[in-house]
Formats: sequence, C-alpha cells, structure tokens
Amino acid sequence: MNTNRIMVFYDGAYFRQGQIYFRYKEKRGWFSLPQLHSCIEHYVAGKMKLGVEITKVVGAHYYDGRPTTRIADAEQLTKERNFEMALMSAGIVPHYLELSEAPKSDSQADDQNYRVRQKGVDVELALDALDYGHGNRFDAAVLITGDRDFVPLVRKLTSLDKQVVIGYFEFQGWDDTRNDHHRSSYCSPHLLDAATSAMNFCNYVKDRNYKEQYKGIFFMPKSDSDEL
Repeated sequence: MNTNRIMVFYDGAYFRQGQIYFRYKEKRGWFSLPQLHSCIEHYVAGKMKLGVEITKVVGAHYYDGRPTTRIADAEQLTKERNFEMALMSAGIVPHYLELSEAPKSDSQADDQNYRVRQKGVDVELALDALDYGHGNRFDAAVLITGDRDFVPLVRKLTSLDKQVVIGYFEFQGWDDTRNDHHRSSYCSPHLLDAATSAMNFCNYVKDRNYKEQYKGIFFMPKSDSDEL
C-alpha cells in the first residue's frame, strides 16, 4: 500500500504569531507539535479522500530569523534553545538565517535601539519546497503561512501534480496584559485561491467535526523558560 506523503513547511514568524495568540489571548496553551502533525494528517486525508492510516507527515521544516548575541539577552537565548529542542523532538528540521540588525541611533546598543528584519527566509523555504517537489519527496505540501509572496511557489507545486494545503491563522489584533499590541493575522486570498485547500487553525479547533482529532493539540508550559 502506497503512503500518502505530507511535508510541512513552517513560516516561523507567522507560526509564532499564531502560537502567541492561542497561548495568551485564547489561553489554550502552546501547540503540541506532534499532535498538530497528527491533525494535519487527518485533515489532508479527508480532503484527498484517502485513508488516514496511509497519510503520514514524512518531513517537516521550520524557517525563521535569529538575532545575534549583540541584541539577544540570556533569557531570549534560553527560550530559543528550548523551542529548537521542541522542534527537533517533533522531527521538524529548523532552518535559521541571521536577522538584519540596523541601529536606530548612537545610543546604548540593546534590542530597543535596533531595527530587525528577516532577510531570505521566505526564499529559502520556497527553494527547499520546490526542490523536494521536483524530487518527488511528497504528495502534499502543507505551507503554514499567509503570505501572498508564496503564490508562485504554490502554482509551481500544483503544476507538478502536488496537493498544496495552506495552514493559516485568522484573528483580529489584540492587546495583552502588558498593553503590548499584537497585530491581526490573516491569509492572502490570492494564496487561498492558488492552493488545493486550506486549513484555518482558528476555526479548526472550534469545529466539533474534528473534536477527537484536535484533543490534546495544546499544552500549558511547566515553567517560564518554556514561554516564547
């Protein structure tokens, strides 16, 4: 029996925004990454009308930017390492690129005085997904992102006869208990139109039809070091 192979590609900055929303706004907790993959398997199997017993995540990759130690303090470095270990424990390969760090002024160098930007992360994700697609390493790609810039990638993968599922978050901007503002999250309609199907995580965890599948998808951290 042939396996229906799924490969998951995480846009790290986008996924982190969704993680923070569910942890602090919805107060559900962090995603259990292995359980998230199990939910993805069930969802994709249903969409492709194939058995869940043959639908498996065979690879997963996470892409994000990393600050240098010049602006990252010890607490941030500890949290980053803990999350990296969680990724590896779930079988997710992390890919990190250095953030672009431009000083805001000549004042004391700390993270409040630097503007940081991602550079090249989306390109690396797209190149890897395209490479694996050409190599016939998956039957369905799940892209966890909402960025319109991935439309050409989605179209190319579907031209290779691959299924492409967009996993995304949709919520309004909100303020946390420290009055820090978190921006809204959404998915480009152009990206949704290009994809084979889409999985709105905010709706999924409230859909009673999937209640058994998403049971255990969240967990509460045991210590401050497990927070993002």
